[in-house]
Amino acid sequence: MPLRLETDGAAIVRGFLSHRQFSRIAEIVGYAFAFLDAGGGDAGLRENWILVGTIWMTNLEHCVAPELARELVTLLSRATRKLGSSYLAADICSIRRLTDWHRRLEWHTDYHGGGTAHYDPCFNIWLPLTAVGREQPSVELVRGSHRRMRELPPSETGVFTDEWVAEHFPPTDRIVPELEPRDALIFDHSMLHRTQPLERETVSRMSIECRVSRHPAYLAVAQARNPRMMMPRQLGKLASFLGWVRRGMPPK
Repeated sequence: MPLRLETDGAAIVRGFLSHRQFSRIAEIVGYAFAFLDAGGGDAGLRENWILVGTIWMTNLEHCVAPELARELVTLLSRATRKLGSSYLAADICSIRRLTDWHRRLEWHTDYHGGGTAHYDPCFNIWLPLTAVGREQPSVELVRGSHRRMRELPPSETGVFTDEWVAEHFPPTDRIVPELEPRDALIFDHSMLHRTQPLERETVSRMSIECRVSRHPAYLAVAQARNPRMMMPRQLGKLASFLGWVRRGMPPK
């Protein structure tokens, strides 16, 4: 049964990236991985890499030439426009290489555990750089959970146990998409999800998480990137409004 973003909270888009886009994205990501594998990076960057295998997009310029980091963000921004009007929140986008099963992510939502609350409405565009769903772990989702998770009390730790999930959602709602490189899994940031459980200790999965917002303030930011579209005074008002959004307080 096909997934629908509005009703199920998730959708699969086959061939989301063109062959050319995927090839260049994978090449730049490969440079970053090679840099870190060779011992590059400062203590903070390496600690995050060793513990969870993650490079935050804002740190990419410390792993590859700055122009390559900017090129990757541009490629992803252009690709995510297929979702319609949206803003790529590069500060919470990441590149990940999962090589140890013990680094998997348990049940959570990006809204409560991923720092995306003030970007609402927000979506995760998950791009596997390796085939997933059989030999390598995909993302396991609870279909339709994005609606109820907004009503249920959040976990104090940001993580939900198997027992909690089984109590609140039927097992038939769980889905594990099989995806190929170039495909995309798009889901609401309130969707309950985790790393797919697999009976193996070692894995080899590479992926990118692009988080995009449809909040009016951030859509205005996307438009403001073209300096001919907004005057400086308008940009000042926009910056002030974004400050209110981040603090969770309505502007006067």
